[in-house]
Amino acid sequence: MAEETKSGTISKAQIDAWKKEHGSVYKLEVKVSENDKAVGYLRKPTRNHKATALSMYAKDKILECGEFIRNNCWLGGDERLLNENDIADSAAIQASGVVKFLDGSLGEI
Repeated sequence: MAEETKSGTISKAQIDAWKKEHGSVYKLEVKVSENDKAVGYLRKPTRNHKATALSMYAKDKILECGEFIRNNCWLGGDERLLNENDIADSAAIQASGVVKFLDGSLGEI
């Protein structure tokens, strides 16, 4: 992995290539300290990823849900988001927000 990817600095060309391949790309940031942010990039989760993550979420496994999404949708960036306890846990919680659903309703008629 290139040094720029390790530090979370990804070129616009790389982001454009990811968007072309995956459709959506999400920037994940965790503030480590006043002068330090860990930055990584995730792709849109597949339907199977969503199903597995929501199953975990339904069992109140919020952290595990986010870890699953973060680990399976990871494109690149600062490896601390994957490996360093507090940073990785914070990243996992943020990553669970990638699973999105449209507003809808269901009612008996």
